[in-house]
Amino acid sequence: MLCNFAFAQNKFTLKRDTIWQNENVYSLYYDTIFEKDYTIYADTVVHIKKELDNHIDTVINNGNIEYINHSTTHYKKYYDIHFDTIFNSAPIYSGKYKLRKPYKFFENSPVLNKSRIGFIAGFNGGIYAAANIWWNSAWYSKYNKSKFHFFNDWKGWYQVDKIAHGFNSYFITDWSYHMFKWTGIKEKNAIWIGMLNAQMWMLSIEINDGLQKKWGFSWGDIAFNMTGSLLFGIQQYLWHDQRFRLKISAFPQKYASDLRPRTDDLFGTSFTELILKDYNATTFWLSVSPGSFIKKENSKFPKWIMASFGYGAQNMLGGTSNIWCSNATSDDDIHNCDPSHIVDRTDIERYRQFYLSADIDWTKIPVKRKWAKTCLGILNIIKLPFPAVEFNTSSTQKVKWRWLMF
Repeated sequence: MLCNFAFAQNKFTLKRDTIWQNENVYSLYYDTIFEKDYTIYADTVVHIKKELDNHIDTVINNGNIEYINHSTTHYKKYYDIHFDTIFNSAPIYSGKYKLRKPYKFFENSPVLNKSRIGFIAGFNGGIYAAANIWWNSAWYSKYNKSKFHFFNDWKGWYQVDKIAHGFNSYFITDWSYHMFKWTGIKEKNAIWIGMLNAQMWMLSIEINDGLQKKWGFSWGDIAFNMTGSLLFGIQQYLWHDQRFRLKISAFPQKYASDLRPRTDDLFGTSFTELILKDYNATTFWLSVSPGSFIKKENSKFPKWIMASFGYGAQNMLGGTSNIWCSNATSDDDIHNCDPSHIVDRTDIERYRQFYLSADIDWTKIPVKRKWAKTCLGILNIIKLPFPAVEFNTSSTQKVKWRWLMF
């Protein structure tokens, strides 16, 4: 939008930076501070372009034609002024000003933006409410409740569930940090808000677990919740970068028909239930960017290339063993189970899996568009499929090559 303004004389301070694009075109960046009853900061960009007009004059001298070349230099100025509020006092100027916001939607606000804070606070609350509805319908609604109690589940699921808590906490901290950084909150404050927000989310889950007869409040889960947030917070504080990233990959498992009653009861049947519950289908990764540790500015080693270390487990048909009571609400009730209802599938070997693979840090891909960078950042929680070497604790093939590991 182009507008005309005539300004009155006023005190101001002018700071100028000159950036040359080439020998004929340069831009002047002014930080203008107007001082009267209030102070207004405006960023004025003056684009100056040098243009040459060539004139050839013909002169007849003693019958001979002579050509004289004249060059006229013109300078054209184009003004861009960046500010949010139209002000009443400024240096005397009458002309056309192009008004635009000092930052775009996908850019972090350079100053504290109250409207963005209100939006993020409401958005965070809405997502939290929706997530609670999802957790309740996909998980808690299917089990019996009890009085609040503690539960030691450290040995369960080969600790895959504990790493899941660390991953969830890391992701929520990362997500919260970037949301509040977008509002203009300072770096250190955004880090703390991100970590505290993640702990509040995860603590509410743990309190719900404490009210379930089948589970309980787990201090092991709390420890991994804090570890996930600290992994993000310490890196962001020290390096302003995530050189180590927690990621996830998953692939649906196909269970034999005679195991379906057990797996349907444990892991559910819907896609959302399987995401939350089936630890056999999930692998967690710690991806590291070697290029981020190279201090040489002229290093050509890409920072987006990552080495990735994965962990998972297979054939888990219960928290601690493949023996269960077919009519019990908890595997802890196995001692009170009628022998006729005990199912023993210890013939199915449970084992841990360790992986070595490659990955990509999408946030370090050089893209100019802010919206594209935001989308790549969201994708960064998923480990990209790559070939991998598997090392496991099974009694048969302990080393396997995976052409494409999800």
